[in-house]
Amino acid sequence: MTGTAQRETPQVAIFWVVQATEGEARLLAAGCPLDQAEPYGNCLTYGPGHYETWAHWRRDRTVEPALRALVRFYEYEDWPRGRIVLDQPRDLFIIYADRKLLTPATIARLETQFQLPQERTEIQSDLHYKSTETPKLPGA
Repeated sequence: MTGTAQRETPQVAIFWVVQATEGEARLLAAGCPLDQAEPYGNCLTYGPGHYETWAHWRRDRTVEPALRALVRFYEYEDWPRGRIVLDQPRDLFIIYADRKLLTPATIARLETQFQLPQERTEIQSDLHYKSTETPKLPGA
């Protein structure tokens, strides 16, 4: 659930950046390698949506208590979020995200976490991902 384990191959994913404590913001994510991704038009994407994933984390007793409390207190759309897809015809990864997350440090963190090749990754803001909460982002 959290952004700690790194993969060797690129992944598609959904993600949030939340403020769990007074410290640095935390990346919450769910994703999969491309061979497990689901087709969506010309893209490959992580199947479950933000709502379904957040609801699952609320019920999952294996989620660490502090983060489980956070997802129970907030709604899935409260924190800045986004999605990473692979545009297959262009062989290009696209990070769609709330404008609050479009900082160089956050983009670099996402590219590293999901093993995205920088030269084949495009960043786009998406008005669909508009949040009410604002985490303390490094370099913001």
